Formats: sequence, C-alpha cells, structure tokens
Amino acid sequence: MENTYWNNTGDYQAEYNRLVQLMPGSGAADTLGGELIRCVSRLGHELYNNGMGNNSSGAVNMLLEFGAITPITHATIYPFTRGALYQGRYEGDAFQVAVESAVDQVIEYIINNRADLTANTADMFDWAEPEQHWCEDCGDEVDYMVSVCEDCEQAYEDEEEEEYA
Repeated sequence: MENTYWNNTGDYQAEYNRLVQLMPGSGAADTLGGELIRCVSRLGHELYNNGMGNNSSGAVNMLLEFGAITPITHATIYPFTRGALYQGRYEGDAFQVAVESAVDQVIEYIINNRADLTANTADMFDWAEPEQHWCEDCGDEVDYMVSVCEDCEQAYEDEEEEEYA
C-alpha cells in the first residue's frame, strides 16, 4: 500500500501533521482531538512497528465510543488489538486499509466537531481490555505465560509415548 500516514502520504497528511501536535509527550491529551489522534496514531504505530503485538484495545474502543470511527472499521481492527499478531504483507489487505481509513475518519471527526478545541477528560487506556495470549501451535487462546494450550501439550505427550513404545 503506497499512500499511508506512516510514509507521510495519507489522504489528509497536512491535517494529520497539524493534529499530532496536540498529542503530549506522554499521558492523555488536553483536548479531545489530541486524545483521538493519539488513539489512531497508536494503532498506526502498533501496525507498522510492532505487528500489533501490544494491547491497543483501549485506542480502538475509545474511537468507537466517541463515534470517531465506524462500527465496521472497529470490527476489522479490534481482533488484532489484544495480542493477535498481524501476519499481513502490508500490501493493502482489509486490516491495513481499515487502520488507514481510521486515520481519515478521525481527522474528519476532529475537524467537523472542533474536537481540537474541546477539553479532554478521557484517556484511551480507560477503554483497554485484558490482553489475550495465543497457543504457538494451534492459535487457541491460552492463559498468561503459557505458550502451548493443554490440547497441544497433550498431543506432544502422546507423540512422545508412541515413539518410546
């Protein structure tokens, strides 16, 4: 995908560059617009830097809560915000398009609602959900600090027993 905010060629790049100035160095922004742009920037950072490996559910949930993204955009992004790694090739699949579209939607929301001037009382981390963990073999959800689910562990044990029988 060529035109992305990550490579500074997004559809509203000039507006985005202006709005990111509302983000603080750390913590919640003073304006609602600053917090919303912080949310969508976190999603972009997670996609392009971390393969969605960190919990960014609070960012996408806050954007939906404030009506800054559509429910369809939320539904496309949400599954990758709690620990499931993005395995795409960054060539414009539905997930990457949804993240880029979320930036467009947030910029439009901020401009149309003057959210860049609205005082903020929220923090995206207030909407965060617990991180999920996945079995390295089958992809099922597992408990924290477990890399293989009980079913896969049992399969390994059964294979070992057959080898020595």
